[in-house]
Amino acid sequence: MRYLIPIASKDDLFPKDEYHFPKPLIEVDGAPMISLVVNSIRNRDASARFIFIVLHQDALEYSLDQILKLLAGPSTTVIELNNPTMGAVCSALMAVDHIGDDEPLVICNGDQIIDADLSGIARDFVRSGADAGVVTFDSVHPRWSYIRENGRGEVIETAEKRVLSRKAIAGYYYFRSGNLFIEKAQTYLLKADPLGGKYYLSPVLNEVVLSGGRIVQHEIPSDNYISFYSPKRIEFYQNELRGKVAVLAKPSRSVQVVIPMAGLGSRFAKVGYSKPKPFIDVKGKTMIERVMDNLRLDHARFVLIARQEHLDAEPDVVDGLKERGDLVFSPIDFVTEGAACTVLTARHHFDPDAPLLIANCDQIVDFDCADYLYDAIERDLDGSILCFKDRDRDPKWSFAHVNDEGLVDEVKEKVPISDNATVGIYYFRRARDFIDAATDMIAHNDRSNNEFYVCPVYNYLIRQGGRIGVYHIAPDAMHGIGTPPDLEAYLELI
Repeated sequence: MRYLIPIASKDDLFPKDEYHFPKPLIEVDGAPMISLVVNSIRNRDASARFIFIVLHQDALEYSLDQILKLLAGPSTTVIELNNPTMGAVCSALMAVDHIGDDEPLVICNGDQIIDADLSGIARDFVRSGADAGVVTFDSVHPRWSYIRENGRGEVIETAEKRVLSRKAIAGYYYFRSGNLFIEKAQTYLLKADPLGGKYYLSPVLNEVVLSGGRIVQHEIPSDNYISFYSPKRIEFYQNELRGKVAVLAKPSRSVQVVIPMAGLGSRFAKVGYSKPKPFIDVKGKTMIERVMDNLRLDHARFVLIARQEHLDAEPDVVDGLKERGDLVFSPIDFVTEGAACTVLTARHHFDPDAPLLIANCDQIVDFDCADYLYDAIERDLDGSILCFKDRDRDPKWSFAHVNDEGLVDEVKEKVPISDNATVGIYYFRRARDFIDAATDMIAHNDRSNNEFYVCPVYNYLIRQGGRIGVYHIAPDAMHGIGTPPDLEAYLELI
């Protein structure tokens, strides 16, 4: 899900003469407020992508733009404004070039934590087909925004700082598309006066209702909504919760990308390449770096399974790779009985509850790896197989059969049971799922061509009730670089 967080307004409750740093950088429980906010969202929605609206002066004086990118990932968009706006609606519209599309959008406050399954909430809002959605909690204090609902529990009216019911809005606004928000926000600005000098987000929902749109809600316990809107609220949470805020905002587990690269690479050696295959230069970068760059994900951690002799032969290259800070080598000095066994040799490096991505070491794919994972998360999948449509059903590939529900019910290695040919990139929601299913496969001596491949592991996960899907790319999006001719062909493309 895409999250837009406007933090470009000055807050009179945090005056400059009392607070040296801007509000997003004020410490709460020992950490900058915005770090707690971002980490809490990432921890509850692994698909989260961020757009921030900030003041240029805050970026210039306090490096707020760089802080946000470090917290939320390099793909984060930070929009800098020269002057404060008249509220969250005005700030959010400054992102028009980045949200003017049909993709869902969530706008949320930069001074709150919602202790709930944000991924599930967003997924439910999308599946409902509603035009907008809000998260609510029980309250009667006029500091909040409120909703009025009909008999079906749908929102029919909102009000800012005026109590309409016992359901206050928790600073979370979902819109079916960015374009819808832009349209309704502009309508609101044209017809309404500011409240206390500011334009708030909740009245935009009234424009959705007036145009015949449908708005749904998700209610959470009031204790699960933590707001830092005033110094006294910060003091209260620091004194009363004693660290709960930091626990709630603990960073989420990173995706683990495992790349087996323990082959001999004999075909390259035979034509005169002196370096081990993963360390061959590909226009200024090693082959394995090209592969890792192709699989780039925010905060991903790479586990490279390499032959010990290759690591010993190229210590300078190995040290250079380690300086990236996002990888660990898992050396082996023997030949395994297949890729699944090779991956299992590195299991001591895995966080069993973190996502696992397994990829080839000699392949470049023209695709968005983050979108591939985002699709799996949005569909609540336990695993996802990158595929392409092979009309010829060439038996050199592995294949996945998809049932009427859009889920994989069987995979076969080198047997064309469908036209969904696998690319060689495999996602598992949890590393422990792969470990358990691969162990079952090996225990059953379930080999393909006398080897234990990765793809058939999904059969055992499916038998345990796992939901496995496919994600398609174009057939010409794959570029093999594992043989000298393939590498030469790829070099001509870049």
